[in-house]
Amino acid sequence: MSGSLVAKGVAGMLLMILTALQLGALINDLELMERRNHLVAFLFPVAMAGIGTDGLYDPALLGMPFVLWSLRLAWRIDNTGKALQPLFDAGLLLGLATLCYLPYALVLIVLWASASVIRPFAWREYLLPLLAIGIMLYITWALLLLSGFEHWQPLHTVMNSDQHAADLFGSTPRKAFMALLVVLLLVALAAFNASYARSIIRGKNLRSAFMALALTFVVAMLFLRLLKGSFPAVLAALPAAVIACYALLQPRRAWLGEVAALSLFAIALWVRWA
Repeated sequence: MSGSLVAKGVAGMLLMILTALQLGALINDLELMERRNHLVAFLFPVAMAGIGTDGLYDPALLGMPFVLWSLRLAWRIDNTGKALQPLFDAGLLLGLATLCYLPYALVLIVLWASASVIRPFAWREYLLPLLAIGIMLYITWALLLLSGFEHWQPLHTVMNSDQHAADLFGSTPRKAFMALLVVLLLVALAAFNASYARSIIRGKNLRSAFMALALTFVVAMLFLRLLKGSFPAVLAALPAAVIACYALLQPRRAWLGEVAALSLFAIALWVRWA
């Protein structure tokens, strides 16, 4: 293996670990689940291994830490405190994510949806994230122009072949992984609905904001599938890992949850090494 491939492999692994840790911190700090846990940080790389192809990393994975950081700032606001600065900062971070992978601009809709369910309407809170994204893109364009790069093509982050594209129903191990994951997600959706019903108003708002994020990723995946025939695995792995946690945290029989988690891990290893 060449030094370049080793460097890419290490970079991809570090990005995956960073994203998993950030995702776990986001879930725990904002109490998106009824008790703190690190299960989501375990399930995210398992989902990436089971869903993704053999690529090392891609622009979507590179930009995901900025997306999670942006959401963490936006979801911390409440219905009484100041929100302009957190939303502007969230927009700047989302602008950085958009520089890495252009479809992340759609997450702006999630910021708007989050503000709409958490706070009363204020037009500046919807304008500032959009302005921040525009500022980040403009600064990047200006710096590239001053450096002599006149042909900036951000669409290349989308149209180039995905190095870690999703492969949902390829080999037999992947089919087994997807079958177990689908069953787990169906159980998890029922658990998510029960958790939503038990939660207080802020808990309901944050869960609604997360479902808006998941729906945005689904729309992006469908669009990319129609446009180019593939989509990055991280768009499917992240919401799947979070939702699946609801089925594993408080199962009716603890041993079933343990068997399901270990089975996902074992099949993901099978996918990687088969």
